[in-house]
Amino acid sequence: MSKIQAYDLKARKKVIMKNPQPFLMKNGTWALKGTSSETGIKLFKIVGKTKPEISHSRFEMFRSLFTSRQCECEKYC
Repeated sequence: MSKIQAYDLKARKKVIMKNPQPFLMKNGTWALKGTSSETGIKLFKIVGKTKPEISHSRFEMFRSLFTSRQCECEKYC
């Protein structure tokens, strides 16, 4: 899983963000939304003009591995 840190206002320190999701703001800037690993409040971190790539969990990687295989009928199933 990704180890993205964001500032937690309740804990008053940087914590690891759980379940970060990319979010496109109105002005075209990308941000990450997630929850705090310590207090459980919502965190928001602005990252810039390019879309952030977040490494997925093991389950997501294995699921994408097995669902994108080529079939005997030469189609991706």
